[in-house]
Amino acid sequence: MRYAGKSSGCLGCGRCVRTRTIRLDLRNLNVQGDVRRVDCADGDHFVAVKLNDEIIDVDDSYCDRLDDEWRAVQTDRDKVLFYALSQIVYPEIDTPRPEKLESLYAPVDVLDVVLLRWQAGKAIGFYTVKPTGTEIFSTKERYVMPVVDTAYIRSEYRNQGFGTGILSDVTARFPNEDIGFSKPVSSGMLRILKAFLTSRKEYRLRFWEVADCDISGSQQLIWCTLKRAAL
Repeated sequence: MRYAGKSSGCLGCGRCVRTRTIRLDLRNLNVQGDVRRVDCADGDHFVAVKLNDEIIDVDDSYCDRLDDEWRAVQTDRDKVLFYALSQIVYPEIDTPRPEKLESLYAPVDVLDVVLLRWQAGKAIGFYTVKPTGTEIFSTKERYVMPVVDTAYIRSEYRNQGFGTGILSDVTARFPNEDIGFSKPVSSGMLRILKAFLTSRKEYRLRFWEVADCDISGSQQLIWCTLKRAAL
């Protein structure tokens, strides 16, 4: 950790402030170069992430393509944005609520598929998938279907159809496979799943809730779960 000099300004504080930087370990994402978290030392909050000499601001994460779409993470810059959203913005700003079955996200594995949602040039959310055949270290079992492991949309973009967009995108990427969702599925995602499955009957026998600790024994049809819970 080190303290830097004056910054040009902090939107949270509305003035020039001191910043501090903390080196990050993003080896699980195969990020090359020096990656540091930048915090406001006076206001004690997150400001940005620095990749080598580039400041990456998640609130102004411009990309060279302005398509509004889900896109697989490929570049180091995309990986840093994903890290910032999943390990900083989500836990610290959109704090998960246990009563809604929301929880912190573990770092992704090297083979996980990571998708960022781009909207008007800004990364506003993500979801991750464990591909078929992924091995669970603790049990040595392997996933028998692609499993949506994490999903997140920034709070200011919720209730605008992006959650449903996750389901549309993942079914398009894995068109001929059953789709799993890591247990427990949050209350918010269950509501999205109910709306999706109500109108898309062809997926009612293809969406499963799956627990890491017992892949073969835990699989439950989400449609049946929804019917029992009467959500």
